Amino acid sequence: MNNYRYMIEVHILPTFGDRALASLSTEEIALWEMNLVASGLTRRTAHDARSTLTTVLADAIPRYIKVNPAARRRGKGRKGLRRIERIEKKRKVWATPLQALLIAERAATLSGTSTDFVLLVTVAYTGMRWSEAIGLPPDCIRSDALDIHWKLYELNGRFYRGRPKDGSMRTADLPPFLYELLTDHLSVAQGRSCTCRSQHGGGSDIEWCTGSEYVFLGPHGGHFRRSNYSERVMRPAADGWYPARKGGSPRPMAPVLVDVAGPWPGRPLPPWPSATPGVAAYVPPTGRGRPRLGEDTRPVSWLPLLHGLSPHGLRHGHQTWMDEVGTSYVLQSERMGHEVPGMRGVYSHVSKPMRAGLVTALQALWEESLDERALIAPRSAVGALDALLLARRGH
Repeated sequence: MNNYRYMIEVHILPTFGDRALASLSTEEIALWEMNLVASGLTRRTAHDARSTLTTVLADAIPRYIKVNPAARRRGKGRKGLRRIERIEKKRKVWATPLQALLIAERAATLSGTSTDFVLLVTVAYTGMRWSEAIGLPPDCIRSDALDIHWKLYELNGRFYRGRPKDGSMRTADLPPFLYELLTDHLSVAQGRSCTCRSQHGGGSDIEWCTGSEYVFLGPHGGHFRRSNYSERVMRPAADGWYPARKGGSPRPMAPVLVDVAGPWPGRPLPPWPSATPGVAAYVPPTGRGRPRLGEDTRPVSWLPLLHGLSPHGLRHGHQTWMDEVGTSYVLQSERMGHEVPGMRGVYSHVSKPMRAGLVTALQALWEESLDERALIAPRSAVGALDALLLARRGH
């Protein structure tokens, strides 16, 4: 129900809200669907938006309109849509365990808090969806497992609390390192209740978040917002560049600049404009608002780690890791929140040895990535990772 409301309020009403039903045409709606994709939405989201419009207009037949202008001809486009989805899935960027660790470290370096490190590592090693991770309550963490029973979904700048996508409530077995990482995070994090109550209040039929406790909260007790997090943290951490910004305060793309005089991966500095190809000497920017760098400062720019990686790409990576270590299909499906189709889903079951094997494999992947990270630098600017590296070195 909430997804329908989102499609109507965010995608349908802004375009067709003031139009007479009889004035809508099939060609216009098809163009609208294509424009949604051109604006940056996935083809699946655009397809779902049109399907929602089709459902709405179907109720107007035959009293207000004779035919449904949003309806697709039977079978038209479905085969092509499935092909496109398969190709897009193959092209999806995913991370190895070392890449996931390095990007999580960069993210925490940019934000200045270990919360981002723990958040992204948790997503990478559980396969949680972004909405499930930011909606994770502290009481869902157990010593050997994580109950994924809730999500937080952003709608028009507000968050509502609901069950995971398609009702995919599940329990994910935890490797020992991740339980320790989460409990350490909860022991040092200040304030677990979000600020939603003071922002929004009640008076709505939607189950808005009203100040519950969560494992992962952003600055000042707010929730992480997907688009804002991508621009501020995820894109710079993965790409090594701050993305261009449009609107009232436009800015061009700029490389992430850090001071590596201290622990790896450096202390973030205000970005400089990128160098111009063909110009021999680069002159650092100066002037009002530009802080002077001290003599001990060693400015460098980050190289790209994995261009285009998103938090959902970490979920793809988790699925790939399970394939690599030989995890059974039925356990993979359970962990990812998918249903096993057909009779295979009826007769296949998850056993304790399957769970133990996956936990052991994930623990080994983590320890291997820590050892590889230690070869880059013995210490880290991120407190949580620095403690792990020190403990690993003394192991």
